Amino acid sequence: MTIEEFERQVIAGLLAGDHPLLDALRAQYAAASVRDREVNTRGFVTRFDVPASAKPIDRKLLHLDDLQIELDGVKTPVDASLHVLNGRLRSLECFVYDGAFPESPSIKSAWYYGTKKHAGITRELMKERDLEEILEEE
Repeated sequence: MTIEEFERQVIAGLLAGDHPLLDALRAQYAAASVRDREVNTRGFVTRFDVPASAKPIDRKLLHLDDLQIELDGVKTPVDASLHVLNGRLRSLECFVYDGAFPESPSIKSAWYYGTKKHAGITRELMKERDLEEILEEE
């Protein structure tokens, strides 16, 4: 799969859940364009431009980072973090701590903290997500 296809699956996993805040972020993502993407041997960062017509969320800062992804041929799981700044999607960062991030990533398994591993970013996985802790206001 390409980096772009991997990115779409990861964002679907990070925005999974039945919560109005996530609904708004999914709408922002649907309207967003990629401003730029920085790729290096450890992973990538994609930055988004969200149009002014997309409604912002009521939180200035939010980091959704409870999804772990295991890739074929990579020693450590991928850390994935979706960043929101001033109520708008800002960026997605995906990287590995050990080894190189593959040019064509192939998802072996995925899980949220506290859940079992699934054979990818599946509907079954997304049903297990616990949003209470991750969406708690600080």
